[in-house]
Amino acid sequence: MTLVRKYLMMMGTMINMLTKWTCQELKWIQNNVLQYVTYVYVKIPPSNLDPNSAYYDPKTRSMRGNPNPQVPAEESEFDGENFVRFTGDTAKHAGAQLFPWEAHGKGVDVHLLAEPTKLELLGE
Repeated sequence: MTLVRKYLMMMGTMINMLTKWTCQELKWIQNNVLQYVTYVYVKIPPSNLDPNSAYYDPKTRSMRGNPNPQVPAEESEFDGENFVRFTGDTAKHAGAQLFPWEAHGKGVDVHLLAEPTKLELLGE
């Protein structure tokens, strides 16, 4: 086995044989393209790419906080997705879920989804 082949088989050195670019070079290009696109097309200053600017939850693919807190709310195009979490029937459902927890603490066995009729009767 030649020295070059041993080098290519090292861990973390995946190489595209057509262009001979390493993964590190591809990641560098990807990050720079991201910065360029967000600055040119979205008009977000590059300083907004700060990792502490807003919390991004990768599991739900949502950004909870406002990524631009310095911009007034009237001029901002995106204020984060926290307002969605507290609209509609969310507060009512949270209150309905709290009652079985408190009842379980007092020794009553009731479940919100499994026994809705029993829950309604106990709630009265």
